[in-house]
Order: sequence, then C-alpha cells, then structure tokens
Amino acid sequence: MTMEWGCVLLKGGSGSRMGNQDKSKLLWQGETFGSRIQRELKALGKPCFVSEAEGEAEGMGSWPSIPDRISQLSLFTPAGPMGGIWSCLRECCGERESLTGLFFVPCDMPFFRREMALYLAKACKEEDAVVWRTRDGRLHPVCAFYSKRAIPVLEERLKAGHFRMGEFLDRLNVRILDTHTVHIPDSWFSNVNSPKAYENLKVRETPPVLAVSGRKNTGKTALAEAIVKELSRRGLKTAVIKHDGHDFIPDVPGTDSYRMKAAGACGTAVYSDRRFSVIKEEKKEVHDFFSFFPEADLILLEGQKYSAYPKLETLRSAISVQPVCRPETVLAYVADWADEKKGNIWNINRQDASAGPEAPPVLGFKDMDFILELVIGFMDRPAQKNKKER
Repeated sequence: MTMEWGCVLLKGGSGSRMGNQDKSKLLWQGETFGSRIQRELKALGKPCFVSEAEGEAEGMGSWPSIPDRISQLSLFTPAGPMGGIWSCLRECCGERESLTGLFFVPCDMPFFRREMALYLAKACKEEDAVVWRTRDGRLHPVCAFYSKRAIPVLEERLKAGHFRMGEFLDRLNVRILDTHTVHIPDSWFSNVNSPKAYENLKVRETPPVLAVSGRKNTGKTALAEAIVKELSRRGLKTAVIKHDGHDFIPDVPGTDSYRMKAAGACGTAVYSDRRFSVIKEEKKEVHDFFSFFPEADLILLEGQKYSAYPKLETLRSAISVQPVCRPETVLAYVADWADEKKGNIWNINRQDASAGPEAPPVLGFKDMDFILELVIGFMDRPAQKNKKER
C-alpha cells in the first residue's frame, strides 16, 4: 500500500532571536529562505502547507495556511513547534483526511533539499516518526516526518504543558536516520536563527573547492566522475573545472560558431533557453571560473597537483607509488593497491618513507563510502566553523 503524505513549512515562531523578524523572508543569494524551501518542497509533487501562528496567517502563495490551534486545547501560551505540528497533523491527517503523514521543515533552514524529505518518507514503515541525526549526534525533530499515529501523544503532551520536543520523541516509536549512512551534508541542517548565524552565511557565498590530482593515467577522471555521480544522486550540485596542459579545440568544426571564429571573430557565444557556451582567446587562472557556479555545493578541480587546494591524490602502482602532491594539501590518497588490501583500509600506511602517524589515509577506488564521507566532511567545514563561533 502506497503511503500518502504531504509537506509543511513551519513558520509560526516569533523569531525573537532575530529581533522578531519573519525568518522566511530573510534573503540568501537573492532569494528568500521561504521561497528556496518552497521550491524544493514543490518539486516533490506532494500536497504542501504552511504552518503559522494563530491570528498571524499570511500564507505563502497558493499554499494553504494552517494556523496553530492549540487554543482548542485550552492552551493560551506558545507551545513552540509542537503546537504547529499537532495542528497540521490534526488538520491534514484526521479521521476524514486521506494523508497518513507529514514532513515538516522549519523556515530558518535555507540549505534544505528535497532529498531530506524523501529519505525520511521512504524510511517510514510502522513508526510514529522518522527523525534525522547528524554526525554530531544531534537529533532534528523539527526537520522530521510524523505519522498520524503521533497525534494522541502530541495531544497528551500539549495538554500536560510539556512542550519539549525531545521528551515528546521519547514517547513515540521513532526511527532515526543518520546523515552519514546516506552521505548527505550536515550543513543542510543549519538553522539561521540569530544575527550572527545570518552574518556567517557570507562565508558560504563561494562553494568549497576540492581537487582530484595525481600523475597522468592514475585515474583522476574516473574518480572525479564517480564522486560527481554519487553526489548528484543525493541532490548535491557539483561543478567540475579541468585544466588542459596541451590546449584544446573548444568547438566542433563545421558549426556556425566555429566558422565565425575561423573567420576572425575575437570570441563567440552560443546560447539557448537552457544553456550557453562562450569561446574567447584569453588567459585565465582556475579561480577565475569559480564565480560561474554560485549554485554549486562543491567545485571539483581535475588536475592542479602542485596547487595549494585541498585534494585527493590518485595513485596507480603501474605508474608510481610515490605521491607527487604536497602532503599538507592531501586529504587522502586513492590507490589501486588499496582495493586489494584486507581489513581496515584506514590503517594502510602510505608506501613512502615520509609517512607518519598523521599521514593521510590510503583508500581504494572502490571505497566510495569512505571517499564520500571524506568529501562531505570537507564540504561541511565552513558550517562546523560557524557553529563553534556562535
């Protein structure tokens, strides 16, 4: 039997830490938090609703607004997110309604992705709730999926005046889904609920940059392709920039743009409603291209072995077992001989005399779970730094 479920954007809080601002209207990269989250939820093709404080319903576009109705329980003090969750479940999943559960996301989570909802909904079988747990051990009960089976417990806790989400979860049959098991970033769960957290968003205006480097024919392209494929499956946007040390032919002979360039045009541009291509004779450095991809979660460089960019270095025993990159720039080595090792791959030592106890790990090309966790951990570093500074 297919479970019918919907989505709720929670925006009923007072936003006291943000000076009573409506956090759904805060801007990031020219778009409000609310519209960013709405775009992701809308792509799921599920019924979508907005939870708002009673008497303050503004709505968001065509989405139905569900006011917090805890006053019906003779409660006249704010109950936090529990009040909104109860009101929405009661409204959408009551006895006469067809939905069996709802996914909730707060309006102060600008990096939310639709995959966060899909994973939870697919994981729900007979549980009352499915909740995310990030790598720091923190549960996220407000970015969670709740079945209509949770309604009686919610009501009981609200009537008793107990509004703590953690205590509420303790009384439910809850399934916990860990971000590290499905390889999604913890930074997606960042709450921007204070002026300092909002200011720290500036650090994330430029995507993190990671290189896949190594000698020729050591598997750089194969590794970069595998990383892009796995990240894309999880909703992560990766831009790839490759340096060609031997120059290249940028256009196909016979095309109009090729003919114009051959005729002496200083540059050509071809565009459609969906994409564009610009060809111009001009010297550029790798960092000049970063601004082309503001929407990227990660910029992946292929090459750049002598650069200071953090990197994965590829090694193949048939080419060389000696690293060529500066060790202080290497997050891990990815080597073909590691694929044939037994036991814990994290304990394999580098095959050179300089390897010390703090040497980067040596992974195999097939160890994609380890590689993904390393890459995602690297992507999460700015968010982790901001969290420590709050």
